[in-house]
Amino acid sequence: MNNQYPTPPTPQQGAYGTSPFEEDSLDLKKYFFLILANWYWFIISLFLGLAIAYMVNRYSKPVYRVNATLMLNEGASSRGLSGVENLIPGMEMYSQRRYAINEVEILKSYSMAQKTLLELDFDVSYTGIGRSGLKEVVLYKNSPFYVEIDSVKGSLGGHPVEIHPLSQTHYELYIDDQYEIRQKMAYGETFHSEPFNFTLHLKNPENYSGGYGKYVFVVNGVSGLSYYYKNRLTISSNDERRGGVLYLNITDFNSQQATDYLNKLMDVYINQGLEEKNQTVTNSIEFIDDQLGIIDDSLRNAESNLQKFYIANSLIDISSEGAQIYEKLNNYEKVQSELELKSRYYNYLLNYVNDKTNENEVLAPASLGLGDALLNSLITQLNEQILERNLLSYSASKENFQFEIVESKIRNTKVALLENIEELIKNNDGEKQEIEEKLGIAEKDLLSLPVTERQLISIERNYKVNDRIYTFLLERRAEAAIAKASNVADNKILDYANSNTAARISPNTRTNYMLGLIGGIGLPLALLIIIELSNNKITGRNDIEKKTNIPIIAHIGHSTLGDVPVFEAPGSSLSESFRGLRTNLQYLLREKDQKVISISSTITGEGKTFVSLNLATIFAMAGKKTLLVGLDLRKPKLHKVFNINNETGLSSYMIGKTTYSEVIKETKVDNLFMISSGPVPPNPAELLDTPVILDFIHKARKDFDIVILDTPPYGVVTDALLVGRHADANLFIIRQNYTERDALELMNEIQSQQGLKNVGIVFNDLKLKGYYSSGYKYYNYNYTYRYGYIYGSDYYGKE
Repeated sequence: MNNQYPTPPTPQQGAYGTSPFEEDSLDLKKYFFLILANWYWFIISLFLGLAIAYMVNRYSKPVYRVNATLMLNEGASSRGLSGVENLIPGMEMYSQRRYAINEVEILKSYSMAQKTLLELDFDVSYTGIGRSGLKEVVLYKNSPFYVEIDSVKGSLGGHPVEIHPLSQTHYELYIDDQYEIRQKMAYGETFHSEPFNFTLHLKNPENYSGGYGKYVFVVNGVSGLSYYYKNRLTISSNDERRGGVLYLNITDFNSQQATDYLNKLMDVYINQGLEEKNQTVTNSIEFIDDQLGIIDDSLRNAESNLQKFYIANSLIDISSEGAQIYEKLNNYEKVQSELELKSRYYNYLLNYVNDKTNENEVLAPASLGLGDALLNSLITQLNEQILERNLLSYSASKENFQFEIVESKIRNTKVALLENIEELIKNNDGEKQEIEEKLGIAEKDLLSLPVTERQLISIERNYKVNDRIYTFLLERRAEAAIAKASNVADNKILDYANSNTAARISPNTRTNYMLGLIGGIGLPLALLIIIELSNNKITGRNDIEKKTNIPIIAHIGHSTLGDVPVFEAPGSSLSESFRGLRTNLQYLLREKDQKVISISSTITGEGKTFVSLNLATIFAMAGKKTLLVGLDLRKPKLHKVFNINNETGLSSYMIGKTTYSEVIKETKVDNLFMISSGPVPPNPAELLDTPVILDFIHKARKDFDIVILDTPPYGVVTDALLVGRHADANLFIIRQNYTERDALELMNEIQSQQGLKNVGIVFNDLKLKGYYSSGYKYYNYNYTYRYGYIYGSDYYGKE
């Protein structure tokens, strides 16, 4: 072994000649070796994480997302109404803009979902469950059977019914413990009970091969199903106000079922928009039909009377005077018929305004050309407000502030409309009275004509009036029908949903495996970091160097060889570590007369007695006459190791009952002598604080090459401090994973305030396998490099 060593750093310099001690910082190498030391936990956690990910991917219910695209038009010019307004006055009300945000609310409304479901066969849901009982698949149209519900008695909705196939003809029915129903049934046989009434039919008995382990069907209620699909629908827009394009997405456990719902939803939405658009025209046609029904009978009677007159009388020529009178009467009656139509229309409007049962229906506009500009404007305004209220009802309740505003507008418009109608009726009645007076005068002139001519003029006059009105109404009805036929939907479907392009969004296989991988690595890493951060024990050399500038002069490994392994197994790696400690003490005991070494710790159990025994033994084995002194007067135990009588010892010497030579006893180790603690005194601290201890140490210096003082823990009593002042070197024992980090602050305080000389730390009980073992290999060689000697290369590869 090379005996030329560099001069070690002084305590004031720190372990490596740096600042007093290092600040707390993230020690990446420490955590790296911590991970290496616990690699098997990472393997186990990684395996569990990936296994869980596999189970989730394998047995989770798949969720699919299907997409569709709907285009909204903005105004009347793009709503398919060009030219139609000219046919039916009042149709310009549809030129209002319908913002995309409103259309989204309509599509996502409960009522729209309900209308959609009423046109679909979603009454029963079918689920297949694998033989393991873990995997579930929503079958929809792929179910091998279908359920026929008794339309009279019905079946309990929302309650699962299990079907266990037995053969191509029979199955076992099971309904949970709430009803405790288990019964063998034949396909096609009707099952009756108080809550359940249905018949199960197998679709293809000849090709049925069993399929899943069991099946579950549930009878769905429209209300619950409407909320289910309403909440699963998401819609986005490229322009929330002006319209543009709506992107519809819906998620479900079956891609085909989601596709059917989304496509039907768009169809219902388009058709509803067209129905709303045609409602005004439909109301106009209904009003005209009512008037045609009234005129039709009058026209038929007039035509019949005219034919009868011609049959009864030969052809009669009307005189010029009669022709003039006839023309005058004809003109007056034309005006009268128009006034009568106006009167009927005004009465229709009056009944509508006063009728509370048709508040959601729009008015028929003045499609007969009988209304004035103000009337048409008020009707258009009222219809717009009614449509606005109907639209708002999809997304807001009647208590909503906006809803109340619209209701207020409707009430005000109806008041204005009612006033306008009453005024128009009054004016119309005046005009009717005036034309009736003119008719009365003309009819008096008619009396001057011959009876036969007068009768013919009267009959033809009646016929012409009814025919003219009837023809007028037919023309208006034809125009309205053309307008209705010309109407097209405001919006159109750009892309229908397609189950072949459906995306499976759950379970996401790649994401789940990634999460399993991250969790498998992250969980043990997080636990190790938490354990490390919450651990107040000293686990490594770096923990010591961060808190104190006292140099570490040796590392002692974990021993399984007995109390004195350096004597019992001198070739072991543990013996090498004590030889290293013996060598390092040369730096602290540089003077020839420096022989006394005090060994202590903060608390019991850190191994100071073990270190004292083996250090003394290793000195003795090197030919040094060594004295080991048991100064732990409170808990003596050194004598037990060498099986020496403790009736006399240091305590009896200090009180004068025994001489110096009598307390020194030989051991089984050559050159090693020992003084046991002796009987436990009542005042250990007082004994150690007397001149007797100084005299004892002085004698020991003369008689021995090395004196090892095994003192009590200084964190418990002051005995060690009383003796340590007289020692040439003071060793503090720190035990890995046992000594708390706060003990280092106490060491710093003792070093600075008690005047101890040549203080050093012995890092004891290092366990190289398990917690942080690899890190100690790094720190050991790092330490070896800095101090320039190699004593642990054999030891640190073994336990």
